[in-house]
Amino acid sequence: MRLWTSAHGRRRSAVTGGALAGAVSLTLLAAPPPAAAAELSAFEAVDQFIGTEMDTTQNKSNDAYGNTFPGAAVPFGMIQSSPTTYKPGPALVGEKGGYEYTADLIRGFGLTRYSGSGCTGRYGGYEFPTIPYAGELVNGVLPTNPSEDIRKYYLKFDHAKEKAEPGYYRVDLDNGVTTELTASSRTAVSTFDFAGSGGSTLILDVSGPNNRVHGSEITIDPETRTVSGWMHGADICDNGNHYRAYFSTTYDQAFESYGVWKDGEMTAGRTHVRKAADDTGADHRHDNGAWITFADGAKVTARTGLSYVGVENAAANRDAEVGGGSFGKVRNEAARRWKDALGTIDVRGGSAEQRTEFYTALYHSFLHPNVRDDVNGQYLGYDGEVHTVEKGRHFYVNFAGSGWDMYRSQAQLIALTHPKVASDINQSIVLLTEQTGGWAPGAARMQGDNLQVIVATLDDMGATDYDREAALKSMVETQALPAAKSTRTDGYQYFATGMIENRKGDFATSRVLEYAIDDFAIARLADRLGDETSHATFMARAQNWMNVFDPETRHIRPRERTGFDRAFDLRVREDGAGRGQFNQSTGYQYGWLVPHNLATLIEKRGGVEASTKALDVLMEDLDAGAYTKTGNYLSNQPAFGTPWVYNWLRAPHEATDVLYRAVTEMYDTTPSGLPGNDDQGSLSAWYVFANLGIYPAIYGTGDLVATAPMFERIVIDPAGGGERIRIRARGVEDGARYTTGLRVDGRPRTASWIGAEVVRSGGDLIFEMSRTPGDWGTGADDVPPSYTGGADARNNAGTTPEGRGDLGSLDLSDWSLSREALADAGARPGARIPLDGSAITFTWPDAGPGEPDNWIPHGQRIDLPDEPSTSISFLGLATNGPAAGTATVEYTDGSTRRIDVAFTDWAASAAEGNTGLITVRGRNKADGSAGDGTFRVFATRPAALDPGKVVDAVVLPEGTDRGIMHVFDVATAPESG
Repeated sequence: MRLWTSAHGRRRSAVTGGALAGAVSLTLLAAPPPAAAAELSAFEAVDQFIGTEMDTTQNKSNDAYGNTFPGAAVPFGMIQSSPTTYKPGPALVGEKGGYEYTADLIRGFGLTRYSGSGCTGRYGGYEFPTIPYAGELVNGVLPTNPSEDIRKYYLKFDHAKEKAEPGYYRVDLDNGVTTELTASSRTAVSTFDFAGSGGSTLILDVSGPNNRVHGSEITIDPETRTVSGWMHGADICDNGNHYRAYFSTTYDQAFESYGVWKDGEMTAGRTHVRKAADDTGADHRHDNGAWITFADGAKVTARTGLSYVGVENAAANRDAEVGGGSFGKVRNEAARRWKDALGTIDVRGGSAEQRTEFYTALYHSFLHPNVRDDVNGQYLGYDGEVHTVEKGRHFYVNFAGSGWDMYRSQAQLIALTHPKVASDINQSIVLLTEQTGGWAPGAARMQGDNLQVIVATLDDMGATDYDREAALKSMVETQALPAAKSTRTDGYQYFATGMIENRKGDFATSRVLEYAIDDFAIARLADRLGDETSHATFMARAQNWMNVFDPETRHIRPRERTGFDRAFDLRVREDGAGRGQFNQSTGYQYGWLVPHNLATLIEKRGGVEASTKALDVLMEDLDAGAYTKTGNYLSNQPAFGTPWVYNWLRAPHEATDVLYRAVTEMYDTTPSGLPGNDDQGSLSAWYVFANLGIYPAIYGTGDLVATAPMFERIVIDPAGGGERIRIRARGVEDGARYTTGLRVDGRPRTASWIGAEVVRSGGDLIFEMSRTPGDWGTGADDVPPSYTGGADARNNAGTTPEGRGDLGSLDLSDWSLSREALADAGARPGARIPLDGSAITFTWPDAGPGEPDNWIPHGQRIDLPDEPSTSISFLGLATNGPAAGTATVEYTDGSTRRIDVAFTDWAASAAEGNTGLITVRGRNKADGSAGDGTFRVFATRPAALDPGKVVDAVVLPEGTDRGIMHVFDVATAPESG
């Protein structure tokens, strides 16, 4: 049933790559859709200055502003032609890598940007800045050598003389020069009008990007009015990734004079300079460059092609995309592409401020990731080789935070609005794995294999036009012991034991949560592709979060090999000894990051009532930061999903209240109106979802958790002709903020979530709205899904072949039991091992090398033969000291019996209550060596069971004291025994 259509109609155009499609009528571009004549159009609503001013009154772990920029780009383009500002003072609010609104100096106009990134002082991007200089030369050279004091050439400006709209930027500088910027995908077109100034010189600071520069080269060709060159430098965050970029610029005016500088020497009339170093520890910023001078009062148009393959490709990009096209023609085409991109979500209603916030957020969401292939299809791969992308596709790079930021909001928004881009992103990631053998683009900036979450999520949302089998194959092969191919820090310990001990630092506890999400995503992709074995393996790992859940304090908590660190202050990120536990957030904020199994987390936290009280405390302050806080941090990624936890608590109206508070308390249309680093669009994408009333809260799936739309009518109309999602919420503008009913394609739905099939196939969502909450979504069956599979599986690989100790670990010190020694002692895989003096017989786990063969208890339920039994015993051991806990026997009649379970340390003689059932000499080390000593596997003294009752299952202890408990088997003695 078709209820309404987008005011923009059906669009079939792509938004990336390609040459100009011809001039577009200015009249057509300026005309708003007839149905929206009274509204601020999407294009007009974008305010690029939102997020450019840091709020210095806040004290949060990340910069308290968006770190965005005004400039010229097209959706997902290679180029972001833009000004960079300078403000004297501390780096945090001074010389930013982007644009600080309180600054009054412009450093120049560069070609690329990372919108909204952190890493103060190490932002990266801003290649090949140009500085329009209106002064006179002295004896044919610049009055001051830029390598000695580049700040002499910084440009005074006033915001009143700036203008920015999607695809365009203009500023009238105090030196009398007017600069205008526009862009296509790979080409910047800029005009420098010197009519109101004195001299007419462009300073080309080829070695002037934001991060360290190891080398650069520039060549001037006066005959063709062309300048070209390259730079080699450090990428964003300067954490080990390095790259080369190339440019080729043509100018439409003849050069009156020119020259170059290198270090302390400036040479007029010279056409070439090069300073290169193989030492990636070097920094040669501003050490060499060039200047070109035009006739006084000239208006110069520069067309600059960019490439990461070579100068020739940069020139080809320029010629193919803009040729000799005018500035106005390129600007019009950029505007058309942005109107198409912004039109993928057509919202009706709302004030001018609401529309400005919404469409500015949508604009920021589409600046990244970026096309990296040239017009001929070539791109430089992660292996340093030149590859050619498949015709009709694009190779994308710059996944925010190596995917850590992107996977929680931005990836899903791209899937909803640009499905072809989403498929190309997935294929680009597959190519990355082929070129690197892993899942990180060089040195990862954040923890986890987050690109795996992106692939699995986009796949479920319909982005399946990529090599799905290759993606899954790589996931399975790289995330296996011995972890040699994994890019997960401490992957060996995590894969072997399901946890990362707090002494590892580097945000060890939050990494367990992130890795569990990664594993869940792999499991979902395996399930969709019919790989049952991999699905089971990774679903078991997806429940590893339980290993860092402390049942005594009912919180996610750092865990030491000898127990939970209950003295750790969950209001902080680290323990005061430099052992960081929670990445960019506190323990309270990270305490809800189990998006795939919130039902179990809620149960473990004490149920719905107790969890609601705890979540309410978190929401008292929505954006407290990460310094000794019990409040939330909604402007940073780990907390993104927390408002929607209320849906699992049967209170979706509470989520609605939080979201309304967030969009009003945290966001506005001022330059400081974006409350945290936008991280290449992820925060903005979160804002968009908050307004849509749906959010992809279960990362790794395309399922959407529903709250309440903040606009009365919304049409999601994907670029390229995907199926529309039409959302209607009558009464929102009259104050009806709460959802009291939902119809999906005409069918009533009380559940507060919507399956991914709506994303893939489109549909109509009709929200019934009210000023007061109702009972919609409050039933026990109305909560979104929780994936509990694998929770009871064995979770520790504790036995290894001799010489291959890297295939398991029992004690978190990288020691394991020898499989050969165990076999010699009668414990071969599948062997039956009787307990002398009883009718109990254990079965040794039939697990292969590197496979889990025992349980580290966190409440796993183990099915037992349904038969009357007289006693029960546990086969296992403890490491790092003895360990004890309480198990629960479940009978078929519903009754239970609690059983104390205690094990001796494996290196000690059997203590009271234990029998040394298996004894071996030596043990294996992860480095391939072997250790001496005697080690034992114990059986607990059989505990009596209720006579006449039939045992159904046993639930292992929720937790244990002191050391780490390992259970290899549980067996009962039948009554007939």
